[in-house]
Amino acid sequence: MKASLRRSWPDFLIASAIFAVALAVYNATLTPSLSYRSPDGNELATIPYVLGLAHSTGYPLYTWLGKLFTFVPVGDVAHRMNLMSAVMGAAGVALLYAIMILLTQGRRLASAFTALLFAFSLAFWSQTVIAEVYAPNVFMVTLTVWLLLLWARAVKKPSSRLAEAALFCVFALSYGLSLGTHMSNLGFAPAFAIFVLLVDWRMLYRRPWVWLGGALCFILGCLQFLWLPYKASTLNDPIMLRNAPATLIGIYRYTLGAFPQFKFAFPIQSIPDRIVLYLYMLRQQFGLWGILLGLYGMGEMLARATKRFYLFVLMYLAHVFFFVQYRVFDLDVFFIPAHLLFAIFLGYGAAQLITYAESTVRLWRSTGGTGGKGRRLALLALNAALALVMALTVVGEVRANWETNDCSDDTAINDFYENVFEVLPEDSVLLGPGGVFGYDMFYWRLVYNVRPDVLMPMMARSRPSRQELAAAGPVFTTQRLTGGQRRGGPWSPPPDLVPDDAWSIPVLLGGSDQTSGHRGRELTLYRVSETPPELVVAQAQPQHAVGARLGGWELVGYDLEDEEARAGGRLHLTLYWRAVEPGAALIVTALGDTPLETHEIGFGNLPRYVQEYHPPRDGIVVEDYWAVIPSQVPAGAQTLTVALREPLRPGREGVSPIASVELTTVNLQP
Repeated sequence: MKASLRRSWPDFLIASAIFAVALAVYNATLTPSLSYRSPDGNELATIPYVLGLAHSTGYPLYTWLGKLFTFVPVGDVAHRMNLMSAVMGAAGVALLYAIMILLTQGRRLASAFTALLFAFSLAFWSQTVIAEVYAPNVFMVTLTVWLLLLWARAVKKPSSRLAEAALFCVFALSYGLSLGTHMSNLGFAPAFAIFVLLVDWRMLYRRPWVWLGGALCFILGCLQFLWLPYKASTLNDPIMLRNAPATLIGIYRYTLGAFPQFKFAFPIQSIPDRIVLYLYMLRQQFGLWGILLGLYGMGEMLARATKRFYLFVLMYLAHVFFFVQYRVFDLDVFFIPAHLLFAIFLGYGAAQLITYAESTVRLWRSTGGTGGKGRRLALLALNAALALVMALTVVGEVRANWETNDCSDDTAINDFYENVFEVLPEDSVLLGPGGVFGYDMFYWRLVYNVRPDVLMPMMARSRPSRQELAAAGPVFTTQRLTGGQRRGGPWSPPPDLVPDDAWSIPVLLGGSDQTSGHRGRELTLYRVSETPPELVVAQAQPQHAVGARLGGWELVGYDLEDEEARAGGRLHLTLYWRAVEPGAALIVTALGDTPLETHEIGFGNLPRYVQEYHPPRDGIVVEDYWAVIPSQVPAGAQTLTVALREPLRPGREGVSPIASVELTTVNLQP
């Protein structure tokens, strides 16, 4: 035992160092709070705090682990949930090192290289900086596989039957629990079963209490899904409510039967194209050299560790087979377990190449007539060179993927909603998306009980009528609901909740998808009004005259309520435009190098206003709104700039040229 501990101590230190390095990088690029980087992320940042029920498949284990992380005294609750992804992702990487040590019989250099290469791969890193299930799931998958390999090693020691049985039961428990971070792990069951039989098929009749104990532990892990009927009453998503897990059939539809429209969604003739798509994603993670090294590692593992080859290749093929036929827009993250398994093949290939290189050096030095000291120096030089090459490869990967995965300045949602709740009048109504997409708004009420006087109908299981809403107070929305430009979808407010002929008048503008890189989510607060805004006037007297022509529009002037502001606050701005050559245009305002917002001239209301009210052709378009100042804008004097750019059209690449004008200097306080 003492000898075993002495041998394991260096590996524990190396695994700890890998964990620390990965966590340091993840923490440096961590999202500060809420984010649109994941469609489900804001829900997954909120549900654990309130111990509610997440969307299908429920994710009970993720919810419970998340609740523990909400007690960490760092940042806000959403930041702590992001931190959980970072910590568990780094722990999964450390476990990957431990797996490789078992597979390569102690090849530490190749094992560390494998762990770090996967740690900073594009898709996996992207999930360690946001609240999502994929990094915790990698931890559960690596923990389960590591325990299974430890059990296989214990089988070879007849004197450790108790340890063997204990490891098998802990493995089975870990596997059952892993379904609470992602249900797709169930697809690994055939690979696990075949591996167990290959290692010790006699266990079935010689020691049935071992596999019976494992089965009971697996069932114990699956009992976590009793959380679903217990919390079914907390659901407010109409789509999830259709299959509410309050009955046995409801539990099935919420878990194994969830999202049938996504599964096996492509005809057989499309499968080659889907495989090509997967290979493209695999190349994004490891490059062409990594794919070739992984294929070489598969061959070496088949020849040298056949039982383990069948374990990993069956896991890999089952996962790829299922998700190649899965129809989702964020398919890349679903392949992360497959990337993990491919990294194991890659690392095994690297370990074998190192072994061959060392054997060649030993043979060369021995035939050259040098003694043991010369061979040791040659091997030391070889390993130093290999370590340098591998370190440079990992560093290059970090540099290549840093900018894409750096979310440390993603504060747009927090900046926007902090201002929303300051701007809203008392006893008003706030509409927006419901279900999983509404938690950018629900978070503030559920976690911090912000503005309890504001009614949020989409949080409720039943929606109010139009009459009830009209009696509640002034109505605001974060989606355009009126004016013939309704932005619908299954999670939008009911279509009859506000009159079709009402106006959506922008009040507060945050970063949009043009300025912030969000996936189709605008940050705009609209006031719903039965009367139109005063959008076009015959004469105007702006506080500051400009008279600058930007494209087909002339910026006549502007009003600015205050030239003192704070980062994370807002500016009250009024712009006055005159059409020279009328046409569609996007207006971009910025402070220094930081865009504040992007909007269509007239906020999308101009065509309807012109059609219904026939203003004078030489009238002046008035845009009166608040613009959110991102909290990462540096304090001090910042130049306020207004620019015009043509909207991008299908078939056109890049960003159209921008004509801009500097208005004034704004003094920002921290």
